[in-house]
Amino acid sequence: MKPGPIVALVIILGALGFAAASFKGSLVAYVPFSQAVQAASSGATVQIMGAPVHNATKYDPDRKALLFTLAEATTGKTMPVLFRSPKPDNFDEAVRITAIGRYDPAQQIFLADNLLVKCPSKYADQKGGADRAYGAKS
Repeated sequence: MKPGPIVALVIILGALGFAAASFKGSLVAYVPFSQAVQAASSGATVQIMGAPVHNATKYDPDRKALLFTLAEATTGKTMPVLFRSPKPDNFDEAVRITAIGRYDPAQQIFLADNLLVKCPSKYADQKGGADRAYGAKS
């Protein structure tokens, strides 16, 4: 057998293995607040989701530090979150926020590397388009 097809097969299998490993490494699990605290011991990156408590939000534009509190929908538990980047434009209208990062047990705060802000008014039309966009039944 010629070495060309064997080399090509090894390259293809290597590329598939690399792609699979990269994909697996980019997956970040959604977890409840309690599991985010437990994951701190391993230093794992996780995603938490909740409703922002708007009266508990502070932003320091000089330090680009956004400190806010999320409330978990199912349990009502709250968790302080620190995001060290500019405040997202639609943060004040947010109804749900996903924070991606790690819990710091020393500071007892979730350190977010990234925020995903859900603001339904962005997708709403005059006839309830936000409900249809998110699969709600009328």
